Amino acid sequence: MHGIAIGALLVNDGYAEEKPIDVTRFMQTYCVDCHSADDPAGQRDLESLDWSASDFDTQLSLQDAIDQLTLRSMPPEDSDQPTTKERLTAIDGLTERLSKMREVTTSTSGQTVLRRLSRREYKRTVADLLQIDMTMFDPTLEFPGDNLSEHFDNVGDVLVMSGHLLERYLAAADQCVEKARNTAADRMWSESSEPKQWVFRDSFVQQAELRTAHRRAFRDRYLCLYDHPFNDKTEGGYGHIQDFTDGVPVDGIYEIRVHAKAMHRDTPYTDRAVRIDLEEPFRLGVRPGDTRIGDMPHRQPIQPLLAQANVSDQSFEWITFQVPLDRGFVPRFTFENGIHDVRGSFGRLYRLHREDLPRSIRNKKGIFEQRIAIISEGQLPHIRIDEVQIRGPIEFSLPTQSQLALFHGPPPTDAEWSTQQAKQRIDSFASRAFRRPPTKTELASLTSFYESRRTIGENCEQAYVNTVKAILCSPAFLYFQNPADSSATLTDHGLAERLSYFLTSSMPDARLRQLADQGVLHEEVTLRAEVKRLLASSESNAFVADFLDNWLNLRSLGSMPPDPRGFWFFYAGDLSVDMKTETQRLFRDFIDRDIPLVDLLTTSHSFLNRDMAKLYGVEHAFPAEDAISWRRFDFSSDTAAAGEGRGGLLGQASILTVSANGIETSPVTRGVWLLDNILGTPTPPPPDDVPAIEPDTRGAKTIRDQLTRHSDDATCNQCHRKIDPLGFALEGFDAIGQFRRTYNTKPRRPIDTSGELPGGATFDGAAELKQQLAAQQEFLVRTVTERLLIQALGRRMEPIDRAAIDAIWRPLKSEGYPTAQLIEAIVLSDLFRR
Repeated sequence: MHGIAIGALLVNDGYAEEKPIDVTRFMQTYCVDCHSADDPAGQRDLESLDWSASDFDTQLSLQDAIDQLTLRSMPPEDSDQPTTKERLTAIDGLTERLSKMREVTTSTSGQTVLRRLSRREYKRTVADLLQIDMTMFDPTLEFPGDNLSEHFDNVGDVLVMSGHLLERYLAAADQCVEKARNTAADRMWSESSEPKQWVFRDSFVQQAELRTAHRRAFRDRYLCLYDHPFNDKTEGGYGHIQDFTDGVPVDGIYEIRVHAKAMHRDTPYTDRAVRIDLEEPFRLGVRPGDTRIGDMPHRQPIQPLLAQANVSDQSFEWITFQVPLDRGFVPRFTFENGIHDVRGSFGRLYRLHREDLPRSIRNKKGIFEQRIAIISEGQLPHIRIDEVQIRGPIEFSLPTQSQLALFHGPPPTDAEWSTQQAKQRIDSFASRAFRRPPTKTELASLTSFYESRRTIGENCEQAYVNTVKAILCSPAFLYFQNPADSSATLTDHGLAERLSYFLTSSMPDARLRQLADQGVLHEEVTLRAEVKRLLASSESNAFVADFLDNWLNLRSLGSMPPDPRGFWFFYAGDLSVDMKTETQRLFRDFIDRDIPLVDLLTTSHSFLNRDMAKLYGVEHAFPAEDAISWRRFDFSSDTAAAGEGRGGLLGQASILTVSANGIETSPVTRGVWLLDNILGTPTPPPPDDVPAIEPDTRGAKTIRDQLTRHSDDATCNQCHRKIDPLGFALEGFDAIGQFRRTYNTKPRRPIDTSGELPGGATFDGAAELKQQLAAQQEFLVRTVTERLLIQALGRRMEPIDRAAIDAIWRPLKSEGYPTAQLIEAIVLSDLFRR
């Protein structure tokens, strides 16, 4: 039975050339007994497959067999092992057979499907189209979340359209156009061309929980900041100005001067009580608050950090910021590295430091009285502000950039615009919005719509504005261009669109559009030059961030937040943002310097600020006075950090956090993550009847002990022998990427980071594992190439694409697979142009 099935694979397969018999014997000897139809190991049945069919399932199984033989994951250690010559002969023979399968296979689903803009692409597109500052404006807030496919948010067949989303598009178009129109700017400029000024002092009303204490202690003379802004229940987390009720009158840049002092950095209280890093200078931040929402003391949907600066603890000093503010927004002041859970600190101070408190307040009972007592007479660390000055907008002129983008000039009047002029401007705007010239039918329809609005009494400006809103709801704006024939290549305009959304996550810029209009973008020299230009531009930072979110699943950082009791400093430093920034800066560096892609695993350098340096134990190289700056750091210069395995992706906190669950680590979770995202060889899901492994919180057993017993089952062992060793190497890092030597159990148990990969290669710790993975460099390169193609094409890669994918990266082998050159090769490939 077995011999007949394998013979179908290599002998009686309908091809003229017969495969060598030793490959047939190899499969019979080493593969089929385990991968039989009755009880297929790893859910891979090689016995009952019809290998002569050349279908995609067969190709997938055959490719998996080649990968596992290459990785030496198969046959398992307790089975008979082939010689090196036998293994290489089998790999060569199976690869040749797979190539012949691909030659006779076609796929209708291997084309990029019609897809719409993703949520992030929509937001960036309208920002560029209308020149809108999105710092505190997001028209997609009420959009439903995009469905993900393998972590990617731009795969066409899962980006569904719904009635609800259509309603949101209508609302978003109205919001975007009215913001670009900005009639408030006209009113303000007509009243006065001079910046306005506001001064606030001696009347700083705190949020309700602190109001009584502050009136008793300071008579509202000071605005005080206690919490960092990411606490669940902030008290003094967002210092707002209650008298600034309407916010600034118009979008623009405003100068904000704050007279502030850092208080009680020399507090006698321990960090166990107040949960703050007193070694660091206090950092004052500015975050916007929307007066239309209100609730200024608490978190709002959009509140980016606009600026921050260190605060002196010697005396009150003026700090000056220049920040953007939208109409109706106000600046709110934050203690960026403030106390974690100041609400709980009042009780902890009475439990832990009662004797350190003034005698007059030692016997206060209840949080209400204790809060008043500590604020009035204690030494609670905080930032104190006694005056705020706001001036602006500065450097303001009309028409605004948004108005010019919307109207292609100043807003029109009925006396100035004829129907022909309106048609020309509609044509121009539609051409930019559609990323191609509109057809005659489209332009006629839009012109007719404009004229119908004029007929019902709208002036020319309003009729034009409503026509623009219709354009923003058009399928030609919301959907990408595709060739009419699935076998055809993209037009120059379609190529410009695909290239731009790949490398900037937005619409083509003026240069790309010009080349597309001229019909020369498809030429290889031109296309290669445009790839270099876009990668060198700041706009490609969006590509870096979006691709890493998709490939490495960094988007989910924070979805399983670390335990706030054990990892309070994760929140106090807003480390989730810094973690992503570190990974983005490293990948950016690889593109800018065209570093070989494999060095992502083995490089000894990264990019850190002081908060990240502190997490890694190398803060000595980052002065506290310049805590917010990012710079390159080589971990080989620090013996301890180098020994821990820092440097490269696997030593980064973003990877170590996203592959944990926020509370404890799991070698299984991290091992699966590595197989999927680094080696590109995901394991099948476990059978339904296999129970999950629950951590032993009493510390009686280590996770290695538990997994050893779990893997005694032959079915489980097929996958766990590949997964667990990878995960064990990273057990030296906790749930947020800090190095550790023992588990946080009672008694503390030492962590064993050693392991053995299928095939016999051994390692101990992350540093040695990285070297072992780098030896399998083709798997990493193929995985990254495939993920880049998903990002570029908006579709999943299929078995039929494997040969085309390999044809992209293999020519770069002699140079070590340089990162920027790999991206160029993808854009120049046939896959990209179809």
